[in-house]
Amino acid sequence: MKLITAIIGLITGVLIVFPTPAHAYEVVESGTHAAPFEIKTDGVKLTVDADSVPLQDLLRRLSGYGVKIAVDPSINPLITASFNDRDIQDGLKSILKSINYVLIWRQVEGPFRKFDRIAEIQVFEWGKRNRIKPLQKSTVLDLARNPEDGSYYVRGEFLLSVDPRIPREILERRLEEIGARVLEGNRNLGVYRISAPEDADIPDLAARINRSMGGRYAEPNYAYPIVDPYRTAGESSNEPAGGVYTPKENEVPVAVMDTGLLPGSELESFVVASLDALNPRNALENDTLGHGTQMAYIASGTIDPMGMEQDNQNPIIPIRAFDDNGVTSNFAVMNSIDFAVENGAGVMSLSWGSETRSEFLEKALDYASSKGLIIVGSAGNEPTGTPFFPAAYSTVIGVGASAPDGSRWEKSNHGAFVDLYAPGFADFPVGYKGDAGTYAGTSIAAACTANRIARYLAEHPNASREAVLKHIKE
Repeated sequence: MKLITAIIGLITGVLIVFPTPAHAYEVVESGTHAAPFEIKTDGVKLTVDADSVPLQDLLRRLSGYGVKIAVDPSINPLITASFNDRDIQDGLKSILKSINYVLIWRQVEGPFRKFDRIAEIQVFEWGKRNRIKPLQKSTVLDLARNPEDGSYYVRGEFLLSVDPRIPREILERRLEEIGARVLEGNRNLGVYRISAPEDADIPDLAARINRSMGGRYAEPNYAYPIVDPYRTAGESSNEPAGGVYTPKENEVPVAVMDTGLLPGSELESFVVASLDALNPRNALENDTLGHGTQMAYIASGTIDPMGMEQDNQNPIIPIRAFDDNGVTSNFAVMNSIDFAVENGAGVMSLSWGSETRSEFLEKALDYASSKGLIIVGSAGNEPTGTPFFPAAYSTVIGVGASAPDGSRWEKSNHGAFVDLYAPGFADFPVGYKGDAGTYAGTSIAAACTANRIARYLAEHPNASREAVLKHIKE
């Protein structure tokens, strides 16, 4: 592929080309289908690589690109197809073949003119359109693993920091010439999410760009999991608080960057803004795992962790940055940070991470900190003593978990990057991938700390990060 030097040329403003080697990454399929498959679109072109994959699995994955799907539940044939960057109308015709369907289009603004994009696909038997139902959304990031360092990233994608003097339309045109495509950009951070050609080895590609330029201009779009809480014995005795929360003067919202918020959690009156970062065109409607709802209870002060009783209720900004398997990406985090800043968050709670260090993510969090956000991260639920990111970044307050008796929880991570330990046990009316009950983990401790910081900032709005940290460690 004509990729490495072409990208270097884009960074410097010059276009040169030479080939890159074939890929050597490990594919990690996260979907419900047993065999790996691929389907992706930019709303105009469609790429599919599937061998006997249920149609509804393909359409469900397609819904992750902002396409609304409605289908007769009884229609689910196995689909085999393989093509790249085909016109989306022709591509769908080849997949659906004899199945009856309707495409609904909408117009969007392009850099030079308006153009049509697929907005909705309806699949049904002739004369039985009344049987269609919205396909339950399932957003699953397609992951690969770098065997060299064990890091996970979104397959076929990398992030690129480009010379800001280059107009986006020129960037898009030059990348198309070498088989790459701009998927989206983050203006505040000057970073683009790029879809690479199929034969690109993403970690090697990024490393070669950076070696050639003597800096950090490219990275895989790294992926991070939720910090899984531990379910302890016993059933939940907690019920949602109910009632209507009325924000008080100088209240400081906590942005909960997690798996979303369940309808019926009775937290609606605490929500001042919300976002589905993986499907930004859609309203935040669900939490398929329950983790985000649990953290929202703690961050809002609706539920107190065990061993702590206080009246620290405050507003929240729930952000769904994670897919249905509990995984997020650097770029989703970047967009979530923008939303938190734009909507007045004072604190950001991050109950997730890994041992993978990312300079792009670190810079994104530096940006959030420069905008006044106090950032809190969970230290991890394995007592390895190894730095856990993002908790270990300098702008993040790393939080370990304590048991109800105040001692350090035996499964909490530890080390110099952990700034403090906070209560890490709580009784929830909502489960994580299962039943309600008592859960333990540094996720709870981080959300608890975010709640305390929000209350302190409401009373001391000009407090520095150092002053906040000193207060909560007392």
